[in-house]
Amino acid sequence: MIFNQKILITGGGSIGQRHLRNLITLGVKDIGVVDIKKDKCLKMERLYKVRTYADFETAVEDKKWSAVFVCTPPASHILIAARAVRRNIPVFIEKPLAHDLKGVKKLARAIKARKIAAMVGCNLRFHPALKKIAVMLEKKVLGKVWGVRAEFGQYLPDWHPWEDYRKGYSAQKKMGGGILLDAIHEIDYLYWMFGDIAKVKAMAEKISDLEIDSEDYAEIVLKFKNGAIGAIHLDYLQRAASRSLKIIGEKGTINANLRSGEIKYFLADDKKWRIKKIKHFDYGKTYIDEIKYFLDCMARNKMPEISTIGDAERVLEIALLAKKSSKL
Repeated sequence: MIFNQKILITGGGSIGQRHLRNLITLGVKDIGVVDIKKDKCLKMERLYKVRTYADFETAVEDKKWSAVFVCTPPASHILIAARAVRRNIPVFIEKPLAHDLKGVKKLARAIKARKIAAMVGCNLRFHPALKKIAVMLEKKVLGKVWGVRAEFGQYLPDWHPWEDYRKGYSAQKKMGGGILLDAIHEIDYLYWMFGDIAKVKAMAEKISDLEIDSEDYAEIVLKFKNGAIGAIHLDYLQRAASRSLKIIGEKGTINANLRSGEIKYFLADDKKWRIKKIKHFDYGKTYIDEIKYFLDCMARNKMPEISTIGDAERVLEIALLAKKSSKL
């Protein structure tokens, strides 16, 4: 499918450029990029042949955009999204929705009132292994779920080795950095798969010698409303990157390696382990699939039902409760 929308990307950093490349892959030909840094604009003009702008207002006055992709640091997400919504432009906001709750409800009300397509970029919602596990849970393969543990860790300087990690938003608390918000994916997909959360406890601190002022290590304990107990480990420190999920149920256990796409599950009835491997697994495709879904919703005049603003608001609340709990 070729999409004919006109897309404006705000923020020319790593995720903005990833979305830009994926939009081009999907056939979107009319793309603009806003970035305050002239060198980034020149680079993207040269590499991708797109038009760039130094500020948002100039860009939105230049042409009628089909959607705005908000890919700036989290501290500016709500401000930029609100400017787009006031002009009745659909928005795709990169995770997390924001770095605090200021202005979030007002934005959500405006989106609902204007019936504007809006979605938050949580690409793990499109991870094929997680989608398979979600189906297994719906079919009660494990029976009642007692508990779940999610983990993500990767050494921060390895995230974008081509740039100085100390200058990125991840390193700066005021910009919305810190592993709790940076790795909000884990909270998001557990919320998606197991429902709302009743209690949150956490310990989150900067414990390493990384030159950052945000937390680099977090342990979160959750009590889901359905009774299950959850645990999430997040860090900026693991030298061998890790992303995994373990689910413990009355009839068995699921172990998933989300980096390789492999699922192992044990069933008590025959005491055997089974393995499911995602054929031709490509983690990068999860980013393509999420924006393809968003563009398809716009093309069909349909409101996104995955990674909605309401979902993202609740997930942000949970992450912020974890932050608050860690300071008690």
